[in-house]
Amino acid sequence: MDQWAFFDALKSGAVHNVYLFHGPEAYIRRSALSALEKKILMPGLESMNRTVMSAPSAQAIIENCETLPMMSDYRLIIVRECALLTAGKAKDEAQDSEALCGYLTRVPDTTCLVFDMDAPVDKRKKLTKALMSMPGAVSFDALDDAQLHRWINQTLRPMGKKMERAVCDQLAFTSGRDLTLLHGELLKLAAYAQEREYITAADVEAIATHTAECTIFSMVDALSAGKVREAFELLSVLLSAGEQRIGILAMITRHYRQMMHLSAMLEKRQPQAQMAKALGVPPFALGRLQKQIGRRGYPQLSDCVARCVQADYDIKRGAIREDAALDRLMLRLAQPE
Repeated sequence: MDQWAFFDALKSGAVHNVYLFHGPEAYIRRSALSALEKKILMPGLESMNRTVMSAPSAQAIIENCETLPMMSDYRLIIVRECALLTAGKAKDEAQDSEALCGYLTRVPDTTCLVFDMDAPVDKRKKLTKALMSMPGAVSFDALDDAQLHRWINQTLRPMGKKMERAVCDQLAFTSGRDLTLLHGELLKLAAYAQEREYITAADVEAIATHTAECTIFSMVDALSAGKVREAFELLSVLLSAGEQRIGILAMITRHYRQMMHLSAMLEKRQPQAQMAKALGVPPFALGRLQKQIGRRGYPQLSDCVARCVQADYDIKRGAIREDAALDRLMLRLAQPE
């Protein structure tokens, strides 16, 4: 089941003895584990009936599961970094997998065993297959746009704030889609808005943390407009944030490649949704890419990509230093076509 089915089941009172929590959306996965804990553990007795295990042996997991709870209906056993579920060969894997697979159906009614996985699970592993076949397997997938809009406004509701769809898109574009980081951004924005109910695009632009990818967008805007000084100021921001010049060059190259491919798709009059999916960008970013293309066609953008690739090649063959290569490339990209 997905995360939403898990929360619905928990609200209805359904609790399983064995869970597998996996998937990339760590913030909601942590929220789910917290909700499960509140559901099954007696208030004030959580520390007595909760055990967190990191990379344990099968025997250690079984022994903890067999321990009776203290003045509560459940003991919560949380297993993390379980090598039996991830890629690579674990120590005593065959023996431990066999032991745990045989035990899963015998977990006591007084135990709730949760395999909480940060790393991607290997679906070829024996234990993974056994857990995935059980009703407590929960996949915490990244949110799509509609789900993200809903989550943002649900998070803002206790703060007495709201955010329109277009502003949600701008925030996701500006600060990324990691919910842990977005939660912090929403707290900042709510405080910044003070008495206003709606958080605006201007608020996001003013105080939201800009990701490196978002800063690259602004840098290309400046280069396209011939604003060399502004582009180099943004380069300084990226370098101050710890980005390496070779990484910045890679992001610039990727950005111009996206513009080049978008130009070709626009000429073919492909649907917006199809273009966004092909480029791997949200609709908000697609619109900005189209504006950046402006009057330039595929040949001009192809030339920009060629300049980026040449700069990368020159660095790697030792013909020029990284700083000089990137500076020269930016000056060339800022020249009128």
